[in-house]
Amino acid sequence: MYETPIKQIEEIKTYFDDPANKPQIQVASDKTHYAWQYMSNYYYTTQVTRDGPIHELPENMDPAIGRISVTFADKTTKTVDDYFKTSTMDAIIVLREGNVVYEKYKTMRPLDQHIWMSCTKTTVSTLLAMLEHEGKVDVSKYVSEYVPELKGSEWDSVTVEETLDMATGLDSTEHEVPDARTNPARGWYQWAVSIGLFADTKNLNESPFDVLKRMKRTKPGHTVFEYNSINPYLCQKVIENVTGVPLPELFAERIWRKIGAQGNGYYMIDKQGHALGFGFHNSTLRDLGRYGMTFTPSHKKLSQHAIVTDAVVQKFHTGLRPEMYDKGVYGSDIHKDFPLPGIANRYQWDIITPDGDQFKSGVGGQGLYISAPQDSVVAFFSTGTQRDEALGAWVARHITRSFKS
Repeated sequence: MYETPIKQIEEIKTYFDDPANKPQIQVASDKTHYAWQYMSNYYYTTQVTRDGPIHELPENMDPAIGRISVTFADKTTKTVDDYFKTSTMDAIIVLREGNVVYEKYKTMRPLDQHIWMSCTKTTVSTLLAMLEHEGKVDVSKYVSEYVPELKGSEWDSVTVEETLDMATGLDSTEHEVPDARTNPARGWYQWAVSIGLFADTKNLNESPFDVLKRMKRTKPGHTVFEYNSINPYLCQKVIENVTGVPLPELFAERIWRKIGAQGNGYYMIDKQGHALGFGFHNSTLRDLGRYGMTFTPSHKKLSQHAIVTDAVVQKFHTGLRPEMYDKGVYGSDIHKDFPLPGIANRYQWDIITPDGDQFKSGVGGQGLYISAPQDSVVAFFSTGTQRDEALGAWVARHITRSFKS
């Protein structure tokens, strides 16, 4: 998007500076095609600092990947190359055993930093799983035990694990009502206003906890997969309260500075000064791929010692509840375009497959598909829709399954 005319850049800036248009930053459009690659122009940010030598990713390009035929749920068929050309993808990279075997850029350069959107949630859930493994967090405890500002609310009965699994049973969800992210009367929208993600056009001047304490139970926990960015927001609060370290520094210390990243990442921050860990980390595509490698056997090429241990990764693949997956709007929609039986969600990952793969999506078609059994990572950025998230995951699965284990 470096070719965007200066006049157009000025118009995009003027558009998003209008408080009434702020919610549109989450919607794919001609404006976000640019904005999603330059999010620091629209929000304050905080750095995730890299250190040490860059881990150069060896290239062993395999043109056969582009010729892989993918049959979609609607019975249409495309090759990987054709899907990339005709889809909303901005870029895609495939890593196999730590080598780049396929890489395409369409509307961005390899050096450009793109927003991860909700792929960012895995930075929170992974750190929380690490703390759980170390005995510093008990996910069976209630959220309010770690976030005392919520004492006396429904969060006294919601466990950290239910929150990690997007299955709290509380209202103010993100997808169960179509206008949750656009209607100022909705609890989710009011929470977004309280953290400064959306403008406070009605001068409510509420704190996030004012809003969250109003949430009410609608069903038991762990019965329905109901997607909600409020959940990783609170998981981040648990992490920061337990460690006393801000998310960007903890993520940098424990992961980013160990992967040989080619650049600093950055989180956008809320009006309270905290990182927006539920959806707003930004980096190059290759650095997203390096991060994905930490969940595969190829982590050994990044660091002498495991960055994310096998025990932590196993937490994402055990205790699955596939029976609740299709009962919520988000899971049901994903499953239509990723028609693999037995899939589940777990610890903020949107798809855990029965054969050991995991996938996290992000608004507008972002994706991180990891197959530890195939020692493969597929990462992609897009400017599209939720369908593009699931369709991209389906393409990624076909790519990784084409490799011989």
